[in-house]
Amino acid sequence: MPALLAATGVVVHGGGIERTLDAEVRTALGKAGYHGVVSVSGRSVVVSEVSPRSADAVRAVVSDVSGVGATDVRTAEPEQLLVALRGAELLLSGAVADDVERRALLDATKAGDHRVTAALRLGGTLPIPPAVVGRLVSAVLSAEVSDVTATVHNGQVAVAARVPDEGRAKALRDAVREATNGLQVTDRVEVGPSTVSGDLNVEALHDSISRLVNGNGAIRFVQGTTAWEGHGPVLVQRVGRMLLVAPRASVTLVAHGTDPTMAEKRAQMVRDVLVGQGVSSALIATETRPAPDGEYDPATRQVDVVVR
Repeated sequence: MPALLAATGVVVHGGGIERTLDAEVRTALGKAGYHGVVSVSGRSVVVSEVSPRSADAVRAVVSDVSGVGATDVRTAEPEQLLVALRGAELLLSGAVADDVERRALLDATKAGDHRVTAALRLGGTLPIPPAVVGRLVSAVLSAEVSDVTATVHNGQVAVAARVPDEGRAKALRDAVREATNGLQVTDRVEVGPSTVSGDLNVEALHDSISRLVNGNGAIRFVQGTTAWEGHGPVLVQRVGRMLLVAPRASVTLVAHGTDPTMAEKRAQMVRDVLVGQGVSSALIATETRPAPDGEYDPATRQVDVVVR
């Protein structure tokens, strides 16, 4: 009987042990300044999406948490980097290893009077070094094209722009190829009348915003309330600055919650912050999604941002 009770105790309290370890590991990583996706099974901990140069340090931090049995650290693959120039606004969206790499990227891309909006998630990996990103930005500016989108992923650079003449198109293509020497360049430069200022690859923008939001804890609220959880308003402000490079894109805020009225209030709070950043209120719609089983799961008390 004691053995049976002991076995039963493991089954009953195993979930509690996992939740405790999960919380303690996340706290330890946060205090040490590291990032990653944590999952716990029994006393085994897996931390994925870790910057390669932080892997050993993350393993040491997790292994030092009381109660952890085994530690598995999995490094992140290089993520897509979005570089978008819209008039005087330069948007950088992607993932960097740490604050040092973030600062290096910002220093490398400072140019003239352009405002830089950096929507960068910590704990990932840039697909190319900051210096190469800087050369890419300089190449775009040197071609005197004010509406360009470049995405970098898997050794490829896709450049999309619409320019007034073939001479300007050639200047942009040549400058980008020289700046990204060794990388494959996909040419999406078109010659023709300018499009409405601010048109952008909406799918790429939505993907970048999703990576930013989900990589920073999502836009969430305290269970059963309309109080922000974590740094919600700051995250929404960063989303708002990203949306400014595509002023014609429509946005749907999908709010989750047990109470539809509360969920709608949460959506309106996010909407107000976006409008305060300059996003047109006419382009923002809201939806609510019920959470009939309660809000224990953090995903059931958050607001998702959908860009179309």
